[in-house]
Amino acid sequence: MKLGEKYRLEIHWDKVVYEKEDLCDLKGCCFSGPALAFAQQIQPNDYINLDFCGQYSIITNNAYVAKFFWGEVIYNEDRTITLKDATMSHDSDFHKVPKLENSDYIVIDTKDHEADVHHLNLVYKSYVINTHNDLYIFRK
Repeated sequence: MKLGEKYRLEIHWDKVVYEKEDLCDLKGCCFSGPALAFAQQIQPNDYINLDFCGQYSIITNNAYVAKFFWGEVIYNEDRTITLKDATMSHDSDFHKVPKLENSDYIVIDTKDHEADVHHLNLVYKSYVINTHNDLYIFRK
């Protein structure tokens, strides 16, 4: 994963709860990272599509896209953003996606989403990182 620090946005959570195989609630969820320094204001009751394809497969595009959505947005003094009612869903019929763990987190590359090019990019390149700060390799 080659990602400039300026464009790094992270999603962290305290606990993952799977209501269904293809839907998980991320309790204690927040955005953090250098990209927040220049990001537009995060709106409540919004979503983004996270593309994990680069971590899974180099043959099929858009095979591992998850929809990450949230409710209330709270800007914190420590420059993080708390996301209430954060949930992530994916198409469980297309592929089996490994379940997230409480100690994992997601790194998002926001490089292709600056204001002048955001409308040209429908998904955010994203990667799941484990508790040891290692990139998961799901291709195996």
